[in-house]
Amino acid sequence: MNTTDKPYEAYVYAIREQLEYHQQIVEQLHQQQQNNPLTAIERSATERSLQVLVEMAIGCSKHYLKNIKSALPSEASAVIQSVYGTGIALSTKESDMIGAVGMRNAIIHDYLNLDWNKVALVVQDKKYHSVIRYCEQLLKQLMEQGGR
Repeated sequence: MNTTDKPYEAYVYAIREQLEYHQQIVEQLHQQQQNNPLTAIERSATERSLQVLVEMAIGCSKHYLKNIKSALPSEASAVIQSVYGTGIALSTKESDMIGAVGMRNAIIHDYLNLDWNKVALVVQDKKYHSVIRYCEQLLKQLMEQGGR
C-alpha cells in the first residue's frame, strides 16, 4: 500500500495504542479508588493519564481540521469548538469536551489549586470515556477521508 493512500494510518495506529494504554491506567486507578483512597503517586498517575487523553483529543482535532482544510485556532478550546463547528456528527457533547480541556488546563497550569475531588469524580463517573469516544470518531474520519 502506498503511504499516500492512507497518510494517517501510522498516526491513527499510534494514537489508538496510547488511548488504550492510558485508558487501562485510569481504569486500574478507578478500581483502586473504589477500595482505598489513592496515594499521591496514584493521584499523579491519574492526572497524567487524563491530561494525555485530552491532549490526544486536541491533537486529533487539529489533524481533522487540517485534513478538511479548515482554519486552525491556537487555543485548545477553540480547536474543539472549531471541530463542532464543521457539523461533524459526534456522540460526545461539545460542553463535555470543553470541560475536559478545562480540566487539562488546570492539571497543567493551575496544579497548585487543582481540586482533586473534581478529578476523582471524572474517574469515578468514567467521564474520560467520552474523550476516548471523541478521539475514536475523529480517527475514524481521518482514516476514511485520508489526506484531501
